[in-house]
Amino acid sequence: MESLGSELRDRLLGAAIEGTGGIRYHLRDNLGEGGQGWVYKANYDDPDGFWIVVKVLRPEGVQSDSLKRFEREAEVLRMLGAVPAPNPNIVRFYDYGVHTVTTADGEYPLPFIALEYVEGQTLGKVIQAHGGFGLPVGRVRRVMKQVARALHTVHERRIVHRDLKPSNILLAQVQGQEVAKVTDFGLVKLPELSAHRTATVAGASLGYAPPEQYEMGNNRVTVQTDVFSFAAILFEALSGTEAFPFKPGDNPLRIVARMLSGDRPGLARVTATVSRELRDRPDLTAALDREIGRAVNADPAHRHATIRELWEQIEPLLREAGSRGSGQQPQASIEDPLTFEAHAALSRDSGGEQRSVRTDSSEASIREPERTSGPSNPAAMPEWRMVGRPMTGERLRSGVISADRSLVAAGAHGLYHFARGVWSALHLPSGIDARFIRGLARMRTGELLLYGDAGFLVTLSPAGVAERLPLRDRDVTLLGAHVDEAGIVLVGERLSRAVGVLIELPTGEEPEIRNVEGATRLHGVTRLASEILVACGVHGDLFTLSPLQGRREIAWGRTGHLYALAAAPDGGAFAVGSGGHALRIAAGPGAPTATLEAVQTTRDLTSVVVDGEGFAWAVGGQARLLQRRQGIWTRIPLDPIAQGPLVLVGPRPDVVTVLGEDGMVLEGRGIA
Repeated sequence: MESLGSELRDRLLGAAIEGTGGIRYHLRDNLGEGGQGWVYKANYDDPDGFWIVVKVLRPEGVQSDSLKRFEREAEVLRMLGAVPAPNPNIVRFYDYGVHTVTTADGEYPLPFIALEYVEGQTLGKVIQAHGGFGLPVGRVRRVMKQVARALHTVHERRIVHRDLKPSNILLAQVQGQEVAKVTDFGLVKLPELSAHRTATVAGASLGYAPPEQYEMGNNRVTVQTDVFSFAAILFEALSGTEAFPFKPGDNPLRIVARMLSGDRPGLARVTATVSRELRDRPDLTAALDREIGRAVNADPAHRHATIRELWEQIEPLLREAGSRGSGQQPQASIEDPLTFEAHAALSRDSGGEQRSVRTDSSEASIREPERTSGPSNPAAMPEWRMVGRPMTGERLRSGVISADRSLVAAGAHGLYHFARGVWSALHLPSGIDARFIRGLARMRTGELLLYGDAGFLVTLSPAGVAERLPLRDRDVTLLGAHVDEAGIVLVGERLSRAVGVLIELPTGEEPEIRNVEGATRLHGVTRLASEILVACGVHGDLFTLSPLQGRREIAWGRTGHLYALAAAPDGGAFAVGSGGHALRIAAGPGAPTATLEAVQTTRDLTSVVVDGEGFAWAVGGQARLLQRRQGIWTRIPLDPIAQGPLVLVGPRPDVVTVLGEDGMVLEGRGIA
């Protein structure tokens, strides 16, 4: 059979094989071969047509399992390429067919797939070329962002790649830009009978496939399987070291055992090989290790629920490391009394001019235009009481608080209601998948607005009746919402390309969907007193939108991401974001202006609300709760039992309710 395979492989060189519609593929060079087939460089239709790749299944591979996997790859790529705007980070599918080769021994039907030709190297080759050292952080961020987008598109179609590894990520140069393309969907090798003879077991690549992929039947294989593989690749790209290394001859069972019970990979343990941008920032290294360690947890239930969730935690860290490495200086925030006092003194002395101040052995250039005389220490510890215990195996994304202090929250696995100290699952009608929900808002009529992935937009009445709103565009992910008398406004991003989206649903009218060119992902939106919309997003996007003036940028420095907006009582707004950024947006007679304000934290702030008395509150990472007092965002200490990110805050005159990402609910009294 081996000699027959070699004969067929060589006879295909120079052949013209016919696909659907009479298209012919002229096979030129043999680019390589694997356990299932051969890969050829070919011309499309004409002998001098543009280059493509043709994969041909070996004759011994035309068996039930191999053929099914081969056909599955063709079907998956056909489906991913059939959408109106295919994802450019997924290798493009052209055709699937069967070519018959006749020899003296008989006829051999050979299935083939025609794919996009990507001229470049694999990520595996690029990492290897760095000789055991990690790639620059900026390059890792750009490449892995594209891989994350590709996986998000794949997962949206309920597909799990299952064979993600550096050699399946192709890197090409397109108009001077490095473009990553994910390939090999379903073309997985069959396991050898001897575990010592192969680095692949049950279609799983050792070192990148998580433990559940080696289980009988792969029943626990979900999108979180790809989350594990993605994190393992990310670690390797940053460190030059495999997350779960193995050598030829290693017993695969030992590799799996290390994944199950061994230490998680840590950048802090291989600092000699990581780039200087991370080596000089142990805080960022530790934060990355926490996220990577969670993503490669042996139990899929403890990983990030989606690739988007993982990337939203990772990207700000990589961006900050890259900006530090390039000499850019982010906003100086206030994390302790010494830093705060220096910052306040600068404010009293500077008159709003740029100035450099040394605080706590670090130097930062900051701008503080307001004169403040606020407290030089965080607020005193309020009286906190835990009224709701954390959930098990769930991470909440968003929530709303009702007048009776009950809560509704959306998590990675469902929708939940909290009342009288107990969390309970909310059962949605058939056809409404709660896992699509990314955010919640309260309608003026008392209904809940649920929004999220793939254009998911549903209202839920107090009686539990769900109704889909007329948004037929499934190529959007909705990340923020604003509800008022005029209707609903939503923001998010396109799935098929990097562009922001803003959607207006006036009451009783059809939705108006607008792409916001120049923005990539929008997180927050609200309406100013002038009826002008203001939206914010990643990379510091902040702009207004009006029918007469269109889009107008609000200048502020763009030193971080912006994640949330809330309207202020005076007609302006507040915005918060990464690294403790907090902006005051003023809407005067002219164009709105933004002022960067003093903040007593350097943690990401992800939600902001304004209470009945006009005070702004924000919550974010590492149990950060802040209240804006006299133009300064003062940190309110939480009970030490709260350690993780906070999802929302519900301030009332007598009590403040705080919801943690883990489901913990705290109530605090004695907050001035």
